[in-house]
Amino acid sequence: MKRNYLISMSIIVLLMFGYFYQLQNKQVKQLKQEIVKLNERIDTLEKSEESLKAKLDEALEKSKPKPIPVSVKKKRFIDMMVPALNEVYDELKQEFFQVQENIKQNKETEKLKKLKEFYKVDTNQELLYALKPHPKSIALAQGAMESAWGQSRFFKEANNIFGVWSFNKNEPRIAASGKRGSKTIWLKKYSSVKEAIKDYYITLSRSSAFKQFRKTNFENPDPFVLVTKLDRYSEKKAAYGKELAAMIKYNNFTKYDDKEFIVQKEQKQLTKEDAKKEEELEKNAIENSNDEVTTSNEIEESTKEETTNDMNIENEEEKSDNKVVEKKEEKSTEIKKEEQEVENKETPIKASQKEEQTK
Repeated sequence: MKRNYLISMSIIVLLMFGYFYQLQNKQVKQLKQEIVKLNERIDTLEKSEESLKAKLDEALEKSKPKPIPVSVKKKRFIDMMVPALNEVYDELKQEFFQVQENIKQNKETEKLKKLKEFYKVDTNQELLYALKPHPKSIALAQGAMESAWGQSRFFKEANNIFGVWSFNKNEPRIAASGKRGSKTIWLKKYSSVKEAIKDYYITLSRSSAFKQFRKTNFENPDPFVLVTKLDRYSEKKAAYGKELAAMIKYNNFTKYDDKEFIVQKEQKQLTKEDAKKEEELEKNAIENSNDEVTTSNEIEESTKEETTNDMNIENEEEKSDNKVVEKKEEKSTEIKKEEQEVENKETPIKASQKEEQTK
């Protein structure tokens, strides 16, 4: 009996084990199927993600501003620069001729005296050196180089084409990105391109760093000779003149020069090899100048000195004007006192006369 019971229980256990085993196998199969489905879904999502990413990258690439071709940059720069440059140049040339005529006729006018004070010169000859505008080809080359064909932040935000520094905290200006040592570099902010060009010409006409440049410009205004006298404008020193010469040659900037002032030699046509060299020089000059301050310490100190002198003169003139006003006010007060005294003296006499008339 007991044996039969044990056999029955064993059979029941085996049957139950078989049932649970089958159930487990079924669940395992279901789990495997679920895993397969999940893997398929993951693959689908990954493919979808890759597709979306590709579309997003394509959309971003399309939305990016396309790089402006160099030829377009140059044309825009020339179209913007030349009309304003012509205006400034003609105004300076006209003033030069007027002063030259006055000097010939020995007319020491008040205007002549003021011009000498402004340009910090003692002689008429030095004044003519300062007043004679240098070739437009040099202005174009320097402007293109210092502003990277009008693409630099200095130009876009401040119309500062030539990297001219500011030392007067009361004038409009912007800070450069980099510093020189621990010192912040400030650049002038101009209201227009014409104002920037005029100030650039004045800077070269007044700065003590360019005395030889002005003398050479008066005697032999050949742009390719003159650029060798601008080594004090940039930290690049002599290399700066070579880069400017390359800019002028490669872009044929001499065609904008005033034939009245410059007797131009016929330029040899550049060979392909020479043109490649000039193009490389120009490219390097532009890349190194974009948003970088390359102005030399010498012109910095010279410009700073000129600015300080101008501010001192303005202060002296203001003090002088204040003294004149004070003297006028003192004189006015004295006159009023004298008139009051006379009136006081006359009052008793008038009263006496009135009494007699009444009697």
